[in-house]
Amino acid sequence: MATAAPARRRGGPAGGTGSMGGEAQRAALTARLGLPHRGGVRADGPVVSFGTAGPVSAFALSAVGGTVHEYAALARDLDGTCRIQGIEADGLYAGTALPDSLNAMVARTADLVRRSQPDGPYRLIGWSGGGIVAYETARHLEAEGGIVDLVVLMDAPYRTGRWRPDPADDLAALFAGEVLRGLGRPARVPPGLSAAQHLALLAGHVADRPAPPGTLLSDLERWYAVFVARTAALSGYRALGHLGAAAVLVSAHGSQDWAPYWRGRFRGGVRELSTTAGHYGILHPPAVATTAAAIRAAL
Repeated sequence: MATAAPARRRGGPAGGTGSMGGEAQRAALTARLGLPHRGGVRADGPVVSFGTAGPVSAFALSAVGGTVHEYAALARDLDGTCRIQGIEADGLYAGTALPDSLNAMVARTADLVRRSQPDGPYRLIGWSGGGIVAYETARHLEAEGGIVDLVVLMDAPYRTGRWRPDPADDLAALFAGEVLRGLGRPARVPPGLSAAQHLALLAGHVADRPAPPGTLLSDLERWYAVFVARTAALSGYRALGHLGAAAVLVSAHGSQDWAPYWRGRFRGGVRELSTTAGHYGILHPPAVATTAAAIRAAL
């Protein structure tokens, strides 16, 4: 399991998140789960508005978990320069099926991008496994004649190991840890629990109160199913091809440095940023401000 899920790489000791970033991610997550929240995030469909504005636009693509609340602090830091929309995964919303392949994920993402913005130039942002989706969606758009101006890859793997679901894998514990780290919280996940127990505890953490069975638990169960399906869909990946777009490559402390592998895939110029924050910390203050500055410089 350790080599398969792109989001499993961990940040090092310098990857602190900071409380303000956790608040931004938390507000975005509670918005998409329908809990009381503050702020301009709207999550009533797969294309999520962060309530930001700017003369240019960009799309933040979901990582292995399928949600985009992780980008909330980045969207806030880019407000006024670039308006950010997130694209969440199939399977999270009623009437949509779980993703069954990377190709299907990419085709669906490109379609949502074009519906939201019929003409280019397009700018795509991807963190962790979302970077794979961003790169492949950019290739898809270019192949159809679209103009892709910029691709931002934030600690995104150039390749992944092969994995298929195994009942012996404690994926519910992994999922709960991923959600808590994404919120800037300690990932204290008790061992030996069933998937249902893990999800019930996670519901309580997210809601800040004991969560009875109902909509929240149903949403988390759906989210967990998306996590498992996208982990399988992204397994065995290796980047191919090239893009005419420019790129910003952000590397995190404690992760494998994928920038040397990615830089040869872009013909439009590459900016590289190496941070002292970990895999999750690059999306939280103070590191997210540095990432936002690198994106602004490339716009």
